[in-house]
Amino acid sequence: MEALPEDSPIRKIYPEDLFPNGSSYAPLPHGRVRYWIFGPEDGIKVALIHGISTPGVTWREIGPYLAERGFRVLIYDLYGKGYSEAPKTACDGTLFATQLALLMQYVRWDAAHIVGFSMGGGIAAAFTASFPYLVTGKTVFISSAGLIEVLCQTMAAGLAGTDTITYIQRSPSTLPLRELQASELPGYTRSLQSCFDVGPIRGLQSTFDKLANLSVRAKNTPLQILIIHGTNDEIVPYEEANKINARIPHAELFTVEGAFHDLVLREEHWKVVAEALDRFLK
Repeated sequence: MEALPEDSPIRKIYPEDLFPNGSSYAPLPHGRVRYWIFGPEDGIKVALIHGISTPGVTWREIGPYLAERGFRVLIYDLYGKGYSEAPKTACDGTLFATQLALLMQYVRWDAAHIVGFSMGGGIAAAFTASFPYLVTGKTVFISSAGLIEVLCQTMAAGLAGTDTITYIQRSPSTLPLRELQASELPGYTRSLQSCFDVGPIRGLQSTFDKLANLSVRAKNTPLQILIIHGTNDEIVPYEEANKINARIPHAELFTVEGAFHDLVLREEHWKVVAEALDRFLK
């Protein structure tokens, strides 16, 4: 997106100055990564990880809300999404977990609370399990993927041959941005398909199991976990939250009645999620 004209439709929907304090790039090994940091410099640090197709704009409501309540917020675009580069490599959990670890090193954050939405939940799990010393003490899974083999089969059957990428892009909250990414960003569709093929949306049973008895930071802080999920989630069904909770019995499950998958953006639900985050992360 960086190379596109400033008046291009995609940059109007997702401008570089969407969040306070402007934005910057981190020159990481697999490509440049766009990120934003805002909120009080002495605030509680929290990293927000978006999902499989919509980039950092996912947090357009929740990010500023947390900053206004004293959090120091890091938002960034995953590889292959938004303003970040799309490396020609497998978009698996290791790639995305390492991306965040290196980004935190680049911005000189010793640790942070970690929040992941959708596939970002799988990334949050992989990151926490792989780099517990970079986690302040709390990890949050919102509408989280990671264990969704059954969902993939259900989606394929229900779509009668339509691929999963097309289905994901039908979600109304950010449909124009997703379509524009597919048409305007050369590496977007390739990286998106790679996420479906090998990404952290399935097969993370052992990763979630590890979180059940994990200490973070200096190995003397028991990990606290919050699971947030909507009862009407049409992409990652509510049962997925129960499956994660079964593997991490001490996790708190916060149910958002009537919420769909886009509960972090939908007007009637995002503030409920934001308030739950504010309460849990402080």
